[in-house]
Amino acid sequence: MRAVTLDAPRSVRQIFAATASLYRWYPVLFATLAVAVMAPYDLAVLAVTVYGPLRHSGESVGTYWLLQLLTTSLITPLISALHVHAVVAIGGGRRPRLGAVAMRGLQVLPVVAAADVMSSIGIALGYVALIVPGVLLALRWAVAAQAAALEDGSWLDALRSSRRLTATHYSHIFGLLLLTGISAAALRLGVRALPLGSGSDAGSVTVGIATDTIIASFVALTLALLYFDLRARPKAAEQAERAEREYPHLRDLDG
Repeated sequence: MRAVTLDAPRSVRQIFAATASLYRWYPVLFATLAVAVMAPYDLAVLAVTVYGPLRHSGESVGTYWLLQLLTTSLITPLISALHVHAVVAIGGGRRPRLGAVAMRGLQVLPVVAAADVMSSIGIALGYVALIVPGVLLALRWAVAAQAAALEDGSWLDALRSSRRLTATHYSHIFGLLLLTGISAAALRLGVRALPLGSGSDAGSVTVGIATDTIIASFVALTLALLYFDLRARPKAAEQAERAEREYPHLRDLDG
């Protein structure tokens, strides 16, 4: 049984390393949690648009926004809730059970979905308002879904919790989101460059679902670890201040 520490702050590199370690330890768990959501969604999109996961283009404006709404209100929240509850079990030294994780994820889905939808609306409006406000809101609400999944409260409480946790850590969060986004984009571009046909044949659809699954799962797991990283930072800072007050000679030695 492998466990991961959730009560210590991590650098961007350490969060990525912890994500990779969790995948290496529990590949079936995280792949199953993500593909159970992504596969039905991608197949439904294929049925509606006739385009596979690797070629989301050509649909009407109405279909595009409908898919965006579905992704924001159901797909992303559910994957986020499932992954963060799996991480809680692993961090507590328990073996994560698919059934228990799925049940807990479904129970908190309404509040997680509401938090995701409202934060997405706010971020979108912020991007319309000269882009910078959208970036700031994206950083402020980076862990709103995770807060909604684990903290007893409403979607508004989750947004407030995310704002509190992310305050003063924007550069840290931006670095992690940027690296995560680049990694996901590189994987998708690399897969799209492969000779997989028109994008709607069986092989292309299978590879597309696998790609979407890996990306969605990786992002959700990274943000779950970011949530616990941000939660650990105030306590770590308080302990460092206390140590500096009680042992001032250590500061002199460091200098």
